[in-house]
Amino acid sequence: MIVGSKVTRVEATRGKDGPGKGLRVEINLKDVGGKGEDVEVAYSFIADYQEGLGKITIEGELLDRADKKVAEEARRLWKEKKDLPADYKLSLINSVNYIASAEGVLAAKMLRLAPPIAPPRIAKKA
Repeated sequence: MIVGSKVTRVEATRGKDGPGKGLRVEINLKDVGGKGEDVEVAYSFIADYQEGLGKITIEGELLDRADKKVAEEARRLWKEKKDLPADYKLSLINSVNYIASAEGVLAAKMLRLAPPIAPPRIAKKA
């Protein structure tokens, strides 16, 4: 369960004027740490408006409170392989997507860009 979040950096640029042709969203989990049940996750969220229309980059940190075994496994796997258990990773990516999309709305409004609204929840294929 996400118990805290903060934005540490926002960069927004407007390119050319004109109608938008699409939006590409990239979410990266950059670092994982914490202690006990707390998992600290550094992330970046990039909303790239196609054809040079603009770009919004948001970096931040999430604090997730997980079951102690899940938290320890996540930190161990991150330390060894820079990866996370698949279901836990999906949960974190969806949380970043929701939080950063909401934070990006103000930057988009100031630049007269469409808001980087979160696409549907990301799910693992069965």
